[in-house]
Amino acid sequence: MRVLRCLGATLFIWSTVARAQVHAKDAPVVPSPAVSGTAPAVAAGGETLLERVAAVVDGRPILYSEIKTKVDKGPLVVVTEFPLDESAPAFDRALRDSINFELVLGKAKDLEIDVRDDEVEADMKSWLESRNLDRAGLLEHLAQSGMSFADYKKDFKDQMILRKFQGRVIAPLVKITDKDVETYYMKKAGTSTDLLELVLRQILIGVPNNAAPEVLDAKRKLAQEVHQKVTDGTPFIESVKIYSDEPGARESGGLMAPVKARDLAANIRTAVEGLEVGQFTQPIKTSLGYHIFLLQEKKLATSDDYIAKKKQLEMELRTSELMEQTRRWISEQLQKTKVEVLPNP
Repeated sequence: MRVLRCLGATLFIWSTVARAQVHAKDAPVVPSPAVSGTAPAVAAGGETLLERVAAVVDGRPILYSEIKTKVDKGPLVVVTEFPLDESAPAFDRALRDSINFELVLGKAKDLEIDVRDDEVEADMKSWLESRNLDRAGLLEHLAQSGMSFADYKKDFKDQMILRKFQGRVIAPLVKITDKDVETYYMKKAGTSTDLLELVLRQILIGVPNNAAPEVLDAKRKLAQEVHQKVTDGTPFIESVKIYSDEPGARESGGLMAPVKARDLAANIRTAVEGLEVGQFTQPIKTSLGYHIFLLQEKKLATSDDYIAKKKQLEMELRTSELMEQTRRWISEQLQKTKVEVLPNP
């Protein structure tokens, strides 16, 4: 894997070399690209080890030199380092990423996902033009990096195959709803209660002004009794019709007009902001009496900021979900593919 810098832009090039572990007795020495300039390793029996193998995926070897190049020059991760994470050693992350990439390429071959040579040429041309680069500059920097154009083109083709694979196999698994985008927006905003619009139902156990202590206590006990009945399974709307003192509640089922969470009294907001749809509060005392609120609906209050950011937020969510689905797919493949990781020399 190499990093090519050209005219201020960075081109990430994933190098795929011929993968083989070769032992040859009395053969010319071909040192590994990762250890060029050092004496070649000698195996037992006088055989010369021309290349080390870091792992084998379903019979296909991954060379140690490839992984060392990923570590030295980056990018470290192309697909995912799953099941590792960013805390793992760089070599292990790079190796696991290469194993996962090999799983993808193997499956793409099984599905006959391929890219024609003219498609590669067209995509390369478009890619360079989008970054104000030209082929001459590319060739110059490839020469400086010690990489052939043929190798670069092969790597570019592999990336196109990867994108086609993701489009056919992974993308259909990604499902993003408007509700997902709203929740993501509120999470990023950090003040979700200020952005929420709530639809509530209520049961009101009214308490007259200047009620005697014994009346106040009786109303409090009634509110607790009603709450227990709803908890035990009595439908909320039925309880409204039986117990609520709110005018018109029997006809409306206690349904209230939509309200922004930030506009609620502090004690009511605290009680309802943690509810999920269909859940209800404990009895809450106000100047009107005791209220039990049920959350009927929770949605994002319309805002210009959300509308402006919605497409970008959806793209971020899709990218994140694409990676999650890719990890799940890889986990499944690892259960049925023979993968052997060899000791790190």
